[in-house]
Amino acid sequence: MFPIGRPAYRRGERRRTRLIGCAVVVAMLSAACTTGTGADPSTGPGSTGTTSTTATDGTDGTAGPTATTGETTGTTTPTPTTWWSAPGSTVPFRTPDPDSATGVRLGLISSAGSDAFDRAVTDSVIEQADLAGAELTVCDAGADPGLVLDCARRLATQQVDGWIVLRPPGDLRDVLCDAGPQEVPLVVIGSDPLPCQSTAVGADDVRAGRLLGVALGLRARVAAGCRPAAWVLLADPASPGSTAARIAGVLDGWQAQCPGVGITPTVLDAGTQDVAYEAFATVLTGVPADADVIVAAVNDGAALGAVAAIPEGGDDHVVIGAIGADQRAWCAITTDPDWIGDAALFPERYGEVVVPTVLDLLHGESVPERILVDTALLSAGSLRKVYDVQECAGP
Repeated sequence: MFPIGRPAYRRGERRRTRLIGCAVVVAMLSAACTTGTGADPSTGPGSTGTTSTTATDGTDGTAGPTATTGETTGTTTPTPTTWWSAPGSTVPFRTPDPDSATGVRLGLISSAGSDAFDRAVTDSVIEQADLAGAELTVCDAGADPGLVLDCARRLATQQVDGWIVLRPPGDLRDVLCDAGPQEVPLVVIGSDPLPCQSTAVGADDVRAGRLLGVALGLRARVAAGCRPAAWVLLADPASPGSTAARIAGVLDGWQAQCPGVGITPTVLDAGTQDVAYEAFATVLTGVPADADVIVAAVNDGAALGAVAAIPEGGDDHVVIGAIGADQRAWCAITTDPDWIGDAALFPERYGEVVVPTVLDLLHGESVPERILVDTALLSAGSLRKVYDVQECAGP
C-alpha cells in the first residue's frame, strides 16, 4: 500500500524532522518516535544506485569448519547456533537513487540509546531513507521488551509499507509479529529470526572471526612458532549466538595458520570493559612477564579492557586483535603496534544494505533469506584510509 496525496517538495529541500502521533509512546512509555523524510523527486520505488566496497588488508577468508575450544576460565565454551553460524549472502553496499522512494512509508524500531553500534546503525538507516525520500517513522525502544511491543503497535496504526526492527529481544518472537504491521515486508537487523520476517540483515560473524584468527595466527607463527605462553579468547556472554560464531571463526582462522598445534585457548567472560580488565589481569599473573600472549576479543570493549590490564613494559609481549573497529578503539588500533587490527563490522553503513533491501521487497524483487554485511580486516594503515582518525596521535 503506497500512500497518496504526499505533498511535493522542491529539489534540494529537506523536510524537518517532526513528531507524528507519538504522544502516548513518549509521555507514557518514554519511547521517542520521530518522523523524517527526504525530498528530491526522482525514480520509482525500489530503485537503488551506487554500489561500493571497502578497503581491506588483503587477509581474506571464508567460514570454514566449526572449531571448538578446550579449557575455559569463567565461562562455558560457546557453541554456535544454527542461525548465527549458517551461511548467508553478502551483498554490496548500495545507496538509493535520490528520492527513489517518494511516497513510501517505512517504520523503524531501534535501540539507538543502548550502545554506539545501535546508534550508528539507526543513523545510517535514517540517512539512507532520507536520501531515498521515504517517510520514516522511528521509535526508539531501547532494550525494553515492553517498549518494543508498544512501538510495533504504534507502527501498525501508521499504515507503513514496510518496517525494520533493530535487535529485538529474542523472547518476543510471535508476540512482536502479532503486534506489528501486517502483510508488509519486515527486515530484522542483528537478531535471531522472527517468524514474520521477510529477511534478516546482520554481521558475518564467522568470517569476521576468521579474518582475525588468520591475522593472529600469522603473527603467532612468525613470533612464537605458533606456541605462545597464553592464547586467550575474550567472549561476551550477553550475546551468545554472535560470540560463538565469532569464536568459531577465530579458531578456524588460527588453525589455518597453525595447523596441528595442540595449544588450548583460554576463554574468558568479558561482557564489559571492566570485567575484561579483571579477567585478563588475572590471566597475566600466571604467565612470565616476558612471555608471548595472544588475545582475540569478540568486541572492542573487551579488547580495551584487556589492553588496560597489561602492566607497564609488558605490552611488547601481548598481541591483540578484535572484532568491531568501533570508534572508541580507533586510537588504540592506530597507535598501539601490538594491536594488529580489527575485523570491521561497519555499523555506519548498514543503511546502505537495509534500505535498498526494503525497497527491493516493495518492488516485488526476491532477496536472500539471510543477508550479511561485508566485513574487512583493518590494520592501523587501512583504518586511516576508511575513517578520519586525525585526533589520534601516532605515526
